[in-house]
Amino acid sequence: MKIQNKVFELLAPIAKKVDKDGELFIEGLASTNAVDRAGDVIAKEAWEKGGLDNFKQNPIILFNHNHNEPIGRATEIEVTDDGLKIKARISKAAGKVYELIKDGVLGAFSVSFLIKDADFIEETYGLLIKDAELLENSVVS
Repeated sequence: MKIQNKVFELLAPIAKKVDKDGELFIEGLASTNAVDRAGDVIAKEAWEKGGLDNFKQNPIILFNHNHNEPIGRATEIEVTDDGLKIKARISKAAGKVYELIKDGVLGAFSVSFLIKDADFIEETYGLLIKDAELLENSVVS
């Protein structure tokens, strides 16, 4: 089954850390293997088939999936048993978004991806995503 583009509709909370120089680093699960609001599940294995390779070449973090609003760069990307873990540095140039993350107002990740292989889940009318390519990762409201 091929679907062109999908946003995973499970907001994954982020943790934040501000170092002594005032730089803002955040980390958390960008996606999990839990059922999202649309009934979809991204299997851990979906990210292990090369679907992170292109993103890693230019790991820009966006705000609210807006390609015109980059706010930082991923510094680490790791597939764990719980899902896709991201660590990122948020640029001070992100201005208001930087401050909203720092203040705890913005506190969730969301991913957009291409589905390469999936099965229909009858119980949830969603998809079990078995192979995916990460297009972007966003901090979202």
